[in-house]
Amino acid sequence: MENNRLFRMLLLLLEKKKATAPELARLFEISVRTVYRDIDRLSAAGIPVYTTTGKHGGIHLMDNFIMDKSLLSEDDQNEILLGLYSVSAIPHLNTAHMLKRLTTLFDHKLDWIEFDFSPWGSIPLQERELFNQVKQAIFTNQWITFHYVDSNGEPSVETIAPIKLIFKNNTWYFKGKDQNRPGQTEALTFKMKRVSELTLLQRPLDQHTTTGPTDSDQPVPNTQVPVEMLFSSAISYRIYDVFEPSRVEKEPDGRLRVALELNEGEWLYSFLMSFGSDLTVVKPPHIGQELLRRHIKAVEHLQQVVNNELKNE
Repeated sequence: MENNRLFRMLLLLLEKKKATAPELARLFEISVRTVYRDIDRLSAAGIPVYTTTGKHGGIHLMDNFIMDKSLLSEDDQNEILLGLYSVSAIPHLNTAHMLKRLTTLFDHKLDWIEFDFSPWGSIPLQERELFNQVKQAIFTNQWITFHYVDSNGEPSVETIAPIKLIFKNNTWYFKGKDQNRPGQTEALTFKMKRVSELTLLQRPLDQHTTTGPTDSDQPVPNTQVPVEMLFSSAISYRIYDVFEPSRVEKEPDGRLRVALELNEGEWLYSFLMSFGSDLTVVKPPHIGQELLRRHIKAVEHLQQVVNNELKNE
């Protein structure tokens, strides 16, 4: 606990160059006497920290120094840099400044690993702007309103109090409370790529006390169903990319069997159809039947397009 506080105090001094003892005591919720004791520990560890008196006095940190390894071991420094390198590789996060500062502070960097979470091609400017707007709304306790298209292709206009950004499977999501359902306790999740026309709103003070929703206002939860699938060995590279290896069982004929629970909906059928003839749904039967219906419909549509092109020739 104390070492963690010392490191945070050091980072603050690196950033601000100077702080007063009462300021540090307030920030870290400790006494002024404990602050001076921490400063003594930093100095004993080889950190060039010093104090000055007077109107503009305070606790200072000398510029351009290298951290003594007695405060943080090399393993500790590597763990800190590893975490920061991984976060800095995520699109939209601006951590390069702190990464450079800590790399200089520790007098070494990681050259045995590289992170790259960015998609192939450039990241759309609109997505970067959306990310920054949602981040600002979370930091400033504001609501947001935006147009959204769900996994079934249904458009809507949402008013959300965002509470968390999530980076999963190379895609940004955010969670928030639906302000049109004030009695709802569970946060909703939105995919950033499906958001448009986002606007920040000030949070009204009189919205903290509202009446609960009626039964018709409650969101309809997604239904999870156990799905068992067999995939052709020809696409095994994709199966191990998509599913956890522990979920994949290899059959004697080389096919791959995967069994897990999935949310049934438009996303699931679009996902399963992308495997084409390399997928066989073992169970439940109704999912296999629905896939067959959709494939037949797709073939009929393609046949109609080809016939129309032949007529126009």
